[in-house]
Amino acid sequence: MFRPIIQHLSFALVTITMLFGGASQASAQIGQPWTDRGYFHLNVGFESSSGTLSDSTPFVLYAEPGNKRVDQNVDSGALFDFAIGSRVWENVSVGIGYHRGANTSEANATASVPNPVIFGQPRAVAISTGDLDRRVRAIHIQVGYMLPLSEELSVHATAGPSFFRLTQDVVGDISFTEQGSPFTTVNATPVIENRSDSAAGINIGADVSYKVWESDAYKVGAGMFLRYSAATARIRILENEVDSDLGGLQIGFGARLRF
Repeated sequence: MFRPIIQHLSFALVTITMLFGGASQASAQIGQPWTDRGYFHLNVGFESSSGTLSDSTPFVLYAEPGNKRVDQNVDSGALFDFAIGSRVWENVSVGIGYHRGANTSEANATASVPNPVIFGQPRAVAISTGDLDRRVRAIHIQVGYMLPLSEELSVHATAGPSFFRLTQDVVGDISFTEQGSPFTTVNATPVIENRSDSAAGINIGADVSYKVWESDAYKVGAGMFLRYSAATARIRILENEVDSDLGGLQIGFGARLRF
């Protein structure tokens, strides 16, 4: 359970060193101090993630063993994101971010169902579901380094822990109904259930902002961010819990406010 998080953290530490080291060198060359008190970002974006939630389990019917199996794809989706933070020392910031993503996917279920009158001749069934909802929310703690490149353009590198909440519709069971003689076929119905889990992970990324207007108190602009944020949740499908990767590579665009 913890191995994927450890791998993500190792990746993050290496990337943080590269980002912050490069930012420090560039800041020394450019010589642009960061003088704002804080920032607010509002974005819409896209998350690149994929995977499969699969589970199989045996059962007994008519004193004969059978088997059920479910395979459900997890695809990329849109996200809503915002972040707010404050400069705490020179170009260093501390902030908090939030993102919410949602998408739908189908699940395929198969089963080998024992025959009520002929032993050793199970019926094979295959069904698919409609759209199953998947919703992911995450809070990101972000320690950052602001690198002003000019009066208008700046790059903000951030990293920190993330706390995810997954809510997922799954095929929790498959029910069977006999059609009657000659018992060569059987009706199968998926039982849709809602599962949820929480998981801790990491986030690391960079935000590029361009100022388009300013007053004595505020600077308004537009920008984009690129972030890697990841954790691993555990979701029960039929009888077993399986890993479900959360987050992934995220990209977004939106409004920027400095104050």
